[in-house]
Amino acid sequence: MEIINSELLQTALASNGLTVKFLLGEGVILFFPVTQQHRDIKSHGLSYEDDYRGNAVAGLVTPSGAEIRFHKAYSDDRIRALWARLRALPEFSDARLSRLLYQGREIH
Repeated sequence: MEIINSELLQTALASNGLTVKFLLGEGVILFFPVTQQHRDIKSHGLSYEDDYRGNAVAGLVTPSGAEIRFHKAYSDDRIRALWARLRALPEFSDARLSRLLYQGREIH
């Protein structure tokens, strides 16, 4: 799994109060500042579009965990598998990242 702008994730986790946005696709996660909109980020083959036309899910890392918005092409199992791959990486070892909400529901 490729991680782009992981320093933004590390800064958010270290600050214990900062939020960072991300786009997540099959082989890559891209972090970016909360001042930008998910739909405006087009990089590394990732695209989040209105009406589920993009190939990536939109998410946030908050002080209490990660939240991912619904995307009709991503089932709970698919999100769970992608997140498990990320959690195996050193950059995702922080215990707060074990809490994942998808569609407003906590999934394990």
